[in-house]
Amino acid sequence: MSIKSLSLFHFRNYEELNLSLIPAPVILTGPNGAGKTNILEAISLFSPGRGLRGAKLSEISNASLKSSPLLWATSLILNNEVQLSTGLELSSTHQSGEKRVHKIQHESVRGQNSFSEWLNIIWLTPETDRIFLESPSTRRKFIDRLVYAEDPLHSERLNRYEYALRERLQILRQGGEPLWLKSLEEQLSSLGVAIAIARKNLMQRLNEGQEYQHDLFPRFTSQMLGEIDEWVLNGYAVNIEAKLMEEFQKNRTTDRESGTTRIGPHRSDWNVIHNTKGMIASQCSTGEQKILLIASIFSFIQQKVRNDDRLIVLLLDDVIAHLDFHHRVVLFDQICALQNNHQKECKGSVNTWLTGTDPLLFETLIGQGQFFSVDNAILTPG
Repeated sequence: MSIKSLSLFHFRNYEELNLSLIPAPVILTGPNGAGKTNILEAISLFSPGRGLRGAKLSEISNASLKSSPLLWATSLILNNEVQLSTGLELSSTHQSGEKRVHKIQHESVRGQNSFSEWLNIIWLTPETDRIFLESPSTRRKFIDRLVYAEDPLHSERLNRYEYALRERLQILRQGGEPLWLKSLEEQLSSLGVAIAIARKNLMQRLNEGQEYQHDLFPRFTSQMLGEIDEWVLNGYAVNIEAKLMEEFQKNRTTDRESGTTRIGPHRSDWNVIHNTKGMIASQCSTGEQKILLIASIFSFIQQKVRNDDRLIVLLLDDVIAHLDFHHRVVLFDQICALQNNHQKECKGSVNTWLTGTDPLLFETLIGQGQFFSVDNAILTPG
């Protein structure tokens, strides 16, 4: 499976764009500000959340066209002729005056989760280059996007967990209604353990997926760090839920005074160890951190395509700018092998989109990818 066409309407600097595609990696080159990342952002909005930029949805629309009932829209047609669409329209029935819409085959559906039947969307951007130096919450969000690609219900669990966390703290500040607190803590225990187990399973697959990697990529150990993460490595879920419930009850006073919840999967962190050097990623060089991140992503994808027949859409925004020639060649080889399904054991397929300012960085993809030159929202093939 692959993306057959992409359409944009009133999206950022694109008033309208209709792009026909072939089953090959898509390479977008051009100067900064030309609109390359806008195209990747449009695709990323078919996954839960606000896409790779995390922008407010109303900011996406072309400012000069705010009077249009449809503020912006993006549409994908897959090569099995399935059409997926999402956008933002003016609405008199919503308090904000705007309504997010999602459609499959022109029929409205509820939320982006509906698109997960066909798509898994993963992205790397220049901002993720520093992920090992950023806050634990940034790393958790990155990992949770990968978990969602395996389990579409993970996003819903996270939302329910965060809501229950806020409710519990509010009740604690108000003096605490015991029965309601107990109910919330039961929810937090059940959801928290499910979230931690899902992350643990992802760590296992990231580590196992390295057997399919090129030798030039470093071998690594991926792990989640946190009290609950240690528990799920060595216990049964029902026992861990009871233990977490006990901790919530024991920490009520401390949590009320601090305004935070001391324990749970919201306190976990993602850690990667460079096996050859025996160093954690944050202590490695900038280049090594970037390669470790790419190696982690491809380890995940190698596992996914062997067990899942959905389309993986990999968005690489200016990711290769600082990779040396050898790592670029290896990366492109893996992209093409997965895109063309050269590995017979693969069930799924991969569609990769890459951006960069310098076309020469992609010269080894000539004849294997579909190139577009982007300049001021105008795309020119070749």
